[in-house]
Amino acid sequence: QIPSSGSGRTRSRLADAQQVRAGLPRAMAAAAPVAQCSESHDESGASCEQLYGPYPRAVPVPFINDRGETSPQPVLDAAKTFADISSVDHRDKGTPDEWVPRDGRLVRLTGRHPFNVEPPLSVLNQHRFITPSSLHYVRNHGACPKLTWEDHTVLVGGAPDLVPKPLEISMDELVAMEPRELPVTLVCAGNRRKEQNMVRQTIGFNWGPSGVSTNVWKGVPLRDLLLRAGVSDRNMHGKHVEFVGVEDLPNKVGPGPFKDEPWGKFVKYGTSLPLARAMNPAYDI
Repeated sequence: QIPSSGSGRTRSRLADAQQVRAGLPRAMAAAAPVAQCSESHDESGASCEQLYGPYPRAVPVPFINDRGETSPQPVLDAAKTFADISSVDHRDKGTPDEWVPRDGRLVRLTGRHPFNVEPPLSVLNQHRFITPSSLHYVRNHGACPKLTWEDHTVLVGGAPDLVPKPLEISMDELVAMEPRELPVTLVCAGNRRKEQNMVRQTIGFNWGPSGVSTNVWKGVPLRDLLLRAGVSDRNMHGKHVEFVGVEDLPNKVGPGPFKDEPWGKFVKYGTSLPLARAMNPAYDI
């Protein structure tokens, strides 16, 4: 079941495939890994950055006004990460996301808020394989949750027969586990929808041709977390891993499929995948 209120936590639960789940508020995309590395090196001894780099600069450059002006160049040059950027894109002022520095070059597809963008096609052509993370396409249905490293946790739970050792893990504990690092290409399912809408109008907004990005991602395999929670890799047929986010989104789908627990005014973002896929190391999840 989907929780009715936020708790500053990301939840992962096992659910029977037969249970009906709600439509997903945020687009998800299948990852197409090209290769993989350990934290610093692959089997050939080369680091991921040596294999796929040099990585492009990933610091956003907000437009501080509608004339496309930015902060002084020395300020931008001194920034090492997005957290070093204090200026806000003028289109984000007064929205729930004004605390997030955004690059002014991103093409906004749904107005000021929620933030749904794609990079200019020229940017993708310029950077070729690796897309700067500050120019990665974004698909949102609501505000970006303002979480802190110190307080945010991940919960893994479910029915006792499926998850015998439920756990709650902090960010420090998560990064202490052995990570994997690999290049992943994400593409929005609505990419180039503008052309579809020109032929026949759909219910989706107009994506151009740039709803696709590739980055090198680093993290802990989902399989490792599930095994730590006591999840078995046997008898997996008909079982799914359900992901539930922290954000509260306006309920636009009604009371939901569970008569004994109807959804309220707000709902959570969620998605799922088969347990067999999550537990298969070949899928790099």
